[in-house]
Amino acid sequence: MFRGKRQTTRFDVTHNILLYGAMARRLPSLNALRAFEAAARHVSFTGAAEELNVSHAAVSRHIRDLEAWLDTELFVRTGRGVTLTPAGENYGRQLTPLFDGLVDVTQQVLDWREAPRISLSVEIAFASWWLMPRLRRFTDAHPDITLDLDSNDALVNFRSDHVDIAIRYGSGRWPGLQAQELVKVQVFPVCSKEMLETQKFRSPRDLENAVLLHEESKQWWADWLNAAGADNVNPRRGPMFRGFLALEAAASGQGLALADNVVAATGLIEGWLVKPFALTVPEDAYYIVAPDGARPSEAIEVFCRWLHDEIRLSEDTLSAALATT
Repeated sequence: MFRGKRQTTRFDVTHNILLYGAMARRLPSLNALRAFEAAARHVSFTGAAEELNVSHAAVSRHIRDLEAWLDTELFVRTGRGVTLTPAGENYGRQLTPLFDGLVDVTQQVLDWREAPRISLSVEIAFASWWLMPRLRRFTDAHPDITLDLDSNDALVNFRSDHVDIAIRYGSGRWPGLQAQELVKVQVFPVCSKEMLETQKFRSPRDLENAVLLHEESKQWWADWLNAAGADNVNPRRGPMFRGFLALEAAASGQGLALADNVVAATGLIEGWLVKPFALTVPEDAYYIVAPDGARPSEAIEVFCRWLHDEIRLSEDTLSAALATT
């Protein structure tokens, strides 16, 4: 028979958990913990005071109260400032993720309380020519989700710009970001229906005397004409447009512009743009972009599913429209 101190059993552990769980949690003042955690991160009472918008004296008082409650010194005060004791460093390191967790769960409650909202940054061409003609279908189907849409071609800083997701054109390889392919891009010339009726373009070589409308770079026409084998056509001839106006000029009958299966989709489906040649040149793609590791909200998942569904519908409708022309 074992004599002396009794061994701890699983029953004892479970009993103690239930016993202490039923008792009120024994914790120091939350204000004191906040003041200490901020001071430990900054290793400065002044930095903590500025962050919490309180006085230096208030931070100092809270930390002295906490040290008294713990009966443990957390900071060493010197004439030049403060340094953390080993106990203070360990305590601060473990408190920070706990406060971060409190922020996260509090935001979740706020998200549940408020109507779902998505902050979306979209390239100008995609927003103007593809998204806006279709966006009413999303808002009608999901009136509970609010979209904050910024049409912008600039690079997005997701943190400082407070953007949830972005739609961008490119290779999809952007450091620190996750990119989900939305649609591959195919480039081809377009013009107005009236122009095609008056100028019978049988092949790309017939563009020798046509007006080429350029958007940002004349190299784009050079690449397409090279792929088409139209070496008799001067790719540098024609006016230059900025701000995606070349497509507008083409729609009004001023010449031919290079477009793609995304920005020209609505015009081609509705018939106010036409595609005179079958040849298309593959380029990059449009992507749904978010920071690495970001977990999408339910509203963002709903919107992304809608985008993919609308892209498929747009592609199918465009194929059917081109097959009949």
